[in-house]
Amino acid sequence: MQKSRQYKRCLQALTVTAALALPMVSLADEYMMVQGGKLNLRQEPSLEAKVLGQYPTGTWMNVHEETGEWSKVTVNGKQGYVMSKFLTDGASSGTLYVKTNTGVGLNLREEPSMSGAIITSFKSGTAVKVLSRGTEWSKVQVGDAVGYMSNRFLTGSVQSGSTGSTQTKQGVVKNPGANQVLLLREKPSTDARVLGNFRNGTQVTITGESGDFYKVTVAGKSGYMMKKFISVNTASTFPTEPFTAKLINPNGNSIVNFRKAAGLSAPIIKTLPVGTEITVNEIGETWCKVTVDGVDGYISRYFFTVAH
Repeated sequence: MQKSRQYKRCLQALTVTAALALPMVSLADEYMMVQGGKLNLRQEPSLEAKVLGQYPTGTWMNVHEETGEWSKVTVNGKQGYVMSKFLTDGASSGTLYVKTNTGVGLNLREEPSMSGAIITSFKSGTAVKVLSRGTEWSKVQVGDAVGYMSNRFLTGSVQSGSTGSTQTKQGVVKNPGANQVLLLREKPSTDARVLGNFRNGTQVTITGESGDFYKVTVAGKSGYMMKKFISVNTASTFPTEPFTAKLINPNGNSIVNFRKAAGLSAPIIKTLPVGTEITVNEIGETWCKVTVDGVDGYISRYFFTVAH
């Protein structure tokens, strides 16, 4: 028996009503990514509702509430509903590297947006673990910190000139346990291929750095070792303080930031051109106390070289 058009309309209306009657489950706001092509943003949780926009795979959406079929989201300032099955929290694991030429570093943000709050920042060459790769932003993890970074400043390989100091320095393997060994890896990542292992007391030559790793040469091999297991001999790198040095910029910029305190978040006193002579008063692991034209401040140890 063929059903009438009126019957079909009533059945459709009941289906939509039932869908609308399903309780929306409130969530702590989280970001999820579109998968499977262009996704319609609708005014109501119904396939009959008005379409407010279409968003391609890789677009991040702020999810507020969800049912089994629909999620209430905000995207590009618009709020509406999308089908939950076309959203994913991502599974794009891998390692990328920060690539900037600013000398300041790349911000890790709480949201995939330039307006998102800054958690911290990481300098060029830092290895980051990718949790979800979007079209413009990626959800990443660096150490214990998780947030979002702009894809424009992430690359699949360590950039030349991004590994830190142009000067070599000496270090010694220093594992927590007497019988432990430190792994030499092909790339600055704990997932990279192991090239060798070395016991406490092994001398290494440090030629650069990348995030949590030093680039080193040891026993005729070149690779990366974790910084926290290497004791650096700073005395072999710099003369006794105070001494005169000249500013350099391994990232290729023509200026270096002169800061009021040790840290990337410290206020900048002024920017100084490469080649400026400074007096280094105290050597730190990363930041050094210096004097420039009678003013005291701080400059990263990787942005100057000893003047001869």
